[in-house]
Amino acid sequence: MTEDRDDLLSGIDAGFEHESTWEVGAFEPQTIADGVAVSSTPELIGCMEGTVRDGVTPLLPDGHRIVGVRIECDHRAPTPAGEEVTVAIEVEETDATDDRLVSTATVADERGTVATGRMHHAVVDRASFADRVERRFDRG
Repeated sequence: MTEDRDDLLSGIDAGFEHESTWEVGAFEPQTIADGVAVSSTPELIGCMEGTVRDGVTPLLPDGHRIVGVRIECDHRAPTPAGEEVTVAIEVEETDATDDRLVSTATVADERGTVATGRMHHAVVDRASFADRVERRFDRG
């Protein structure tokens, strides 16, 4: 069955915004000194990725989701483990020809900006993607 590529991103326009709140230190805290644990860069990237996924996936056709293909991240300030960060994302652009989108993220805690990022995602058919993974690892 051939899909009309324009349909995959038709529900997402540049300028789309989504926001979520995450507790840091729950997944991958870094202990710096004397038991002071803070958010790690990989954890903040996960929060950014999760916010894009949670915002965009409901707007895609059934059976589709996004996968990350590139990320740029500037981790600017520490946030103590157990504190919350708010992640605000905005879709910068969509490319219906390649089924891709680019978004930016700002991560903030109660004191200000903690990190910023720019992420590139591809839209994939879940079943086809799973088959591709299985074939790549000779499991299918």
